[in-house]
Amino acid sequence: MLALLSKLIGPHRAVSVYAFLHTRGAALGAGALFAAIIGGLLLFGRGEEPHEHEAFLTLDVLSLTALNGDLRNGALVSVRLPDGHATSITSTEGPVAASVTTTACVEKRVYVTSGEARYRLKLPQYCGGQ
Repeated sequence: MLALLSKLIGPHRAVSVYAFLHTRGAALGAGALFAAIIGGLLLFGRGEEPHEHEAFLTLDVLSLTALNGDLRNGALVSVRLPDGHATSITSTEGPVAASVTTTACVEKRVYVTSGEARYRLKLPQYCGGQ
């Protein structure tokens, strides 16, 4: 590599460039790779897909598991959907998790382009309960 640099930029500059690349080349390469990855994520990363609110549902709770052993940290709730399937919903909001009893208030969202339904736990007041 030193011979190639000597032919391209002269022998004195070649030694300086070679020493610089030899001592800081790995850091420069890692920085360039990091910048390329971040740039790719920003350029090609998707934002959140637009969705539409479809309904607030009161669903039967199959199981309730407190996150980190305390409902103030949130909960993992398994519910029975109206079509008979079961799904699990995680909420990290303490008041929402604490409001879950034998039933849970759930918001159904439908994503515009894919038509996929997603569910979020909500406070009972959204489903008409107090």
